[in-house]
Amino acid sequence: MAEADAPPPGGASGGDTVRRARRVRSIAVWSVALFVAAVPVAFVSASLGNASEAQTGSLLALLFWLSGFVAAVWAFVVAFRHWDTLPLGTRWLASLPLLVVLTLIALVMLALVSF
Repeated sequence: MAEADAPPPGGASGGDTVRRARRVRSIAVWSVALFVAAVPVAFVSASLGNASEAQTGSLLALLFWLSGFVAAVWAFVVAFRHWDTLPLGTRWLASLPLLVVLTLIALVMLALVSF
């Protein structure tokens, strides 16, 4: 009976785990939103004829992408610190944005090296 009253592993109570999972999900969703926001800005800036406007658009797209990358790293670090207490879906949601971006970067590097 004493084992049923024991707190979950990692010392977190149920409410802490729910709040932490919600925070990780929120950060991961924001990282995906920022990555997606960079795509149309990059396409529009690439289609502009004026060099100064294209440069401003490219800087804005880079700012969105870097913000998304920082959010993806942040979500992964928070999830990794509390890996045992988070549900499986939250673990995947926190890991996937960073894994996708790092995989794409690795593929681009392989393509550049091979040519």
